[in-house]
Amino acid sequence: MSAEISKSKQKRLDQAQNRKNQKTKKAMVTFWSIVIPLMLILSIVAAIVVYQRTKLNYSKYLTNDGKIRNVNAADYVTVDYESFSFKKSDLLPSDATIDEDIAYAISTHATASDDATLTVKDGDRVKVYYTTTVDGEVVDSASEETNSRSFTIGNAEMTEAYDKAIIGKHPGDDFSVEVTFPADYSNATLAGKTAQIDTQLLGIYVDPEFNDEFVMTYYSDTAVTAAGYRQSLIDKYYEQNLQQALSDAIDEKSTIISYPSDYLENMKKVIHAQDKEQMEYYNNMYMQYTGSAVYNNAYEMYSYSSEAEYEAHVAEEAQRRTEDALKLQYIYEKAGLSNPENEVRAKYLEAGYDDATFAQLQEEYGFGYLAQSVLSEKVLDYLMETVSITE
Repeated sequence: MSAEISKSKQKRLDQAQNRKNQKTKKAMVTFWSIVIPLMLILSIVAAIVVYQRTKLNYSKYLTNDGKIRNVNAADYVTVDYESFSFKKSDLLPSDATIDEDIAYAISTHATASDDATLTVKDGDRVKVYYTTTVDGEVVDSASEETNSRSFTIGNAEMTEAYDKAIIGKHPGDDFSVEVTFPADYSNATLAGKTAQIDTQLLGIYVDPEFNDEFVMTYYSDTAVTAAGYRQSLIDKYYEQNLQQALSDAIDEKSTIISYPSDYLENMKKVIHAQDKEQMEYYNNMYMQYTGSAVYNNAYEMYSYSSEAEYEAHVAEEAQRRTEDALKLQYIYEKAGLSNPENEVRAKYLEAGYDDATFAQLQEEYGFGYLAQSVLSEKVLDYLMETVSITE
């Protein structure tokens, strides 16, 4: 038989349970109102600390004039730049190089002539309308509605047989030719197929004459005469060759003593960030065309077989960039050059950046990183002005 509980005892038990429930409820309120927010605050603080430790700061070890902070370059490197000397003849471009550049400039402004007395020859660029049919079905065309097509005879852009068929023709001629496209032809519909191409030759491209009028029409921002334009090309190559010669000489006549470890480690982070950005750019581009990313990680982008190989590459590249920075800073300090903030900003504005874009660059990279680029340019400018050039 079950024992019966008196009503008074049951009441006391109910009161005790109620008090217990109230204490539990109060404890839970305290937990949710104090302990949980405190845990959230601590986790946020921890996340901020981790972020501050791991986020990339391009200018972390750079001063606002672009030097490595707390580093006297002479303690890490020496550069015998005062002994640099070059022969002018070694820095000047060949006549053939200049002639090739002028020929290219002329060809970019060639126009299609419909002069019927002209005759197509190998190497000519022609302008055509055409219709390509396979078994009577049109599979490719270039017409007034879809625009003409231009190509160079001899490059077999259609087929070699087509190029041979068009040689000897004149602007205004209409002709048909049967050709067999190669199996690996870029247009899969035509690959390996025999087709008929009905063609209307609209014109043959003719180069303009290289003279003062040509220069004034197309290159007046560079020169006003043909001779002036030619000299501008010579000057451009001379400057480029001198810059390269100086860069090579800096490497050849320098000695690395040691590396600032903090700057070197941060440079590795910079390289990782830049490689990631480059990988994302490639993947976004491939996504647009193929619908899928091409790289899963940076080492694949460089065709390394493992992450260890990629990290070795990063370490080597970080060391090279650190060496370059130290060498240029050495010359900067020895030559007594300056790089104030207003001149840094002015350099970027001269390069085409507006105030808003410069502010964005500064926000992303920090002022020191931007200044370091200008410091490098100033060192090269200084060397180009002072280096010994012999005839």
